[in-house]
Amino acid sequence: MLSSIANRLVASTAAARYTVDGWFYRHSADTEQTFERLRDSIHGKPLLVVGNGPSLNATPLEAFAHLPAIGMNKIDLLYPHTRWRPSLIVCVNNLVVSQHRHSFASSEVPVFLAWKCRWFMGRTRPANVHYFKGRATMDFSKQADEWVAGLSSTVTYTALQFAHSLGGDPVVLFGLDHAFDTDQRESGIARRQGPDRNHFDPNYFASGQAWGLPDLRGNEAAYWLAKRAFEEDGRQIFDATIGGQLDVFPKISLAEARQILMPPAGR
Repeated sequence: MLSSIANRLVASTAAARYTVDGWFYRHSADTEQTFERLRDSIHGKPLLVVGNGPSLNATPLEAFAHLPAIGMNKIDLLYPHTRWRPSLIVCVNNLVVSQHRHSFASSEVPVFLAWKCRWFMGRTRPANVHYFKGRATMDFSKQADEWVAGLSSTVTYTALQFAHSLGGDPVVLFGLDHAFDTDQRESGIARRQGPDRNHFDPNYFASGQAWGLPDLRGNEAAYWLAKRAFEEDGRQIFDATIGGQLDVFPKISLAEARQILMPPAGR
């Protein structure tokens, strides 16, 4: 009951909050040069968007280490097990930022956080942490350097907006399992009990930590918007997640992903 009331309150105040936040962003954020360098920087080249599902433990990311990639949230917890690294990390979740701010501050790759998350980074402004503006809409933004949709329930939707703005084509998804082990019926906040079986690391959300419950229907609605936006521009998104449960993007095997992503010998 309280969770439903809180969700409605958050939704009803979103427009006002994003309007105020947008004003502060225009007058405070210093990201223009960073985004200028990124915009269309990989035009027409393959790009990976890497989620955080348990299937990553069986995904040979090192085989694709030569390709630009967008990671999300606590993807750096995978680093001890692979030489692969993303080109940048995106996060929109206040809880994740509050739990992981020290890792973001010391990240070896650039980190892009929603402007609303700035309060959870503390007083430090690390040079590797950049902020982007959210807007109170679900519309897919093809100009992430100017704004991204702020009402989505999944950071992957944000990552796909970045992928479009960077010019990636095709975009290949890994680790987007779209399956969660939870008996909670409503989206909201819960405390993790026991090991985390929803992510590649059992301590991704450690026992006792707060985490945001998934909204799978909301996620799927966002993914359909992303699919349409890419297809409008003659571009494609493929889902190469091992055993993934999402049924929005065309599914491909690892072998097919290699064919798409690996240039022929001699090129």
